[in-house]
Amino acid sequence: MMALSAVFRRNGNYLTVWLDYDTGEALIREEERLPDRKIAPALIGETTPYIRIPPGSNAVPLTFGPAAGGLGQAGAFEILTYGERIVSIRPVYGYKKRGIEERLINRPLEETIAVLERAVGNFALAYTYAFLRAVEANPDEDVWEVRKGLLEIERLYNHFNVIHKLAGDASQKVATMHFHWLEEETLRILNRLTGHRYGFGANVPGGVRILDGRAVERLGKLKEEFRELREELLESKIFIDRLHNTCRLSKEDVIELDAVGIASRGSGVPRDVRAFDRFYSYKPVTCEDGDALARLMVRMEEIERSFEIIEGIDFRALKSDPEVKEGLNLGLAEAPHGDVLTLVELRDGRVSWIGLRGASRINYVAFCRGITGNIFTDFPFGLHSFGLNFADADLWQGGEE
Repeated sequence: MMALSAVFRRNGNYLTVWLDYDTGEALIREEERLPDRKIAPALIGETTPYIRIPPGSNAVPLTFGPAAGGLGQAGAFEILTYGERIVSIRPVYGYKKRGIEERLINRPLEETIAVLERAVGNFALAYTYAFLRAVEANPDEDVWEVRKGLLEIERLYNHFNVIHKLAGDASQKVATMHFHWLEEETLRILNRLTGHRYGFGANVPGGVRILDGRAVERLGKLKEEFRELREELLESKIFIDRLHNTCRLSKEDVIELDAVGIASRGSGVPRDVRAFDRFYSYKPVTCEDGDALARLMVRMEEIERSFEIIEGIDFRALKSDPEVKEGLNLGLAEAPHGDVLTLVELRDGRVSWIGLRGASRINYVAFCRGITGNIFTDFPFGLHSFGLNFADADLWQGGEE
């Protein structure tokens, strides 16, 4: 079944990307009208259709953000409420719009990557992975093996970040600090490995820049620490109770909203780009329950998988001389929160047009579906379980708006 993965405005029409997550088949279409899919308005930045005022309702509107301590970035939610329960909610995009796509046009590829990886810093390696998948015509297997390893290290520190936030929401102070420590140690390893805490400059056209491949040896110790901390955290009935049945997203919701990544896999829908990425051999981790606890358990298992993948990789600096793909091409990567998509048109080796779609653009709508009917104290647990950010949602899609 094809999911609507992205919509871009171009030449007065809509350029749509449809993706079959079972086979990896992708279709790119030019359409005069916006597709009749529930997620389509959000894909062009319009979220007004997602808030519903029940007939005869006395609910009042509340805007949470754009400057609010619980959001972490400039972004907002419009909420309808009677006072404690969330009646309806929508994300408000645009506060982190920075014109990233325009800045990528007509640059040499190395400069393009330098700008792109700064668009969403904590997903930098995923975005550059997707971009290079779109533009390199004859990829070097050894280079992509190392890029895959870097992507899994990025997944590790982002998953640790989500767990430490969830523990903090439940006032599990010891677990909060320990998982924050795991995140920080992973960032330090990445810094030793690449020269930057977020891996900026590691993925380059035709190659990968590695400074100290021995840095990953430290991950063996972190794996042991993680396993101990995981068991201790999951023994906390208070913690489990706060996540269980919170922000539940059904399998039908996932399919209706074309949700991706952790949001889909936590509801039993195995959408994971790694399942059909030629450089992976990967079976997606899923959990059927669809709540914040299910999404946590998916992350826990994915951390184990990431450690296994990284252990089999020889991290070293490599350089090849690949041809570039002229014309319009698609690149995908499974970022920690869900897949990121780059649709790139090259002319004479430079970007003439580009469209970017982060998983947050889709999954904020899925979060809003899940948190509807919950109470305000459930909000941080639901939000953090998705692992989203507004910078990722506000990569407005190429060309006219």
